[in-house]
Amino acid sequence: MLLLLKIIVVPALIISVTLAGRRWGPRVGGVLASLPLVAGPVLFFLAQEQGEGFAAEAARATLVSLIAVAASGLAYAWASLRAPWWASLAASWGSFVLLVLALHRIPWTPLAAFGATLASFILARALLPQTGEGAAPATRSAWDVPLRVISAVALVLTTTGLAPSLGPTLSGALTPFPVALAILMAFTHVQQGPHTTIRFLRGFFPGMWSFAVFCLVTTLGLVALGKWVGFALAFASVIPIQTAVLWWGARAP
Repeated sequence: MLLLLKIIVVPALIISVTLAGRRWGPRVGGVLASLPLVAGPVLFFLAQEQGEGFAAEAARATLVSLIAVAASGLAYAWASLRAPWWASLAASWGSFVLLVLALHRIPWTPLAAFGATLASFILARALLPQTGEGAAPATRSAWDVPLRVISAVALVLTTTGLAPSLGPTLSGALTPFPVALAILMAFTHVQQGPHTTIRFLRGFFPGMWSFAVFCLVTTLGLVALGKWVGFALAFASVIPIQTAVLWWGARAP
């Protein structure tokens, strides 16, 4: 049953965000892409299979790794101005891995990790390159949506499958590995150019505040409240933040 949920739920979420981004533009797509589309199901499956304590520790490690997600997006943005998508992707993933290795040597408390994560997304957005006119939309490959879906499912299956041997900290650290983000950035880069990719990230970084709140509520509430109430509160906490970011984005020039 859990395997079936992994295969159905995550692709449905990825497809929904992709289509919404095409309908309402790169900034809205960036905000919606910051939802815990992969990490949420992964942490829930870890709670089901490994217990609430395991999943709570994994959520704390995920929260810490979001700092590296901010760095990976910023690295891609600057690299994309001068490099093709594959070189930009290498810079993005390389920055993520190096920063995760450094971050998880520090004994983070949940609140310290939360504060550092919020600061990292504020800083990353402030350091994005200035954007000019984006390229005209290119013809999308038939593999566009399937590739996004396959990447997300592979991450869910790999992380949950290796969880018993990796342990909660490493499982959580790898949960936000920016595979889905990389697919979204790379396809936007190829099809519409680096400036549209940067506009996508301008929506993505503020939206990631809701991801950080989700992880904080999960790590603090999962053991105390149980997985059903804990995850219900975590998902509910995402809604007002995403709504506020979308409203603010609609008012921005």
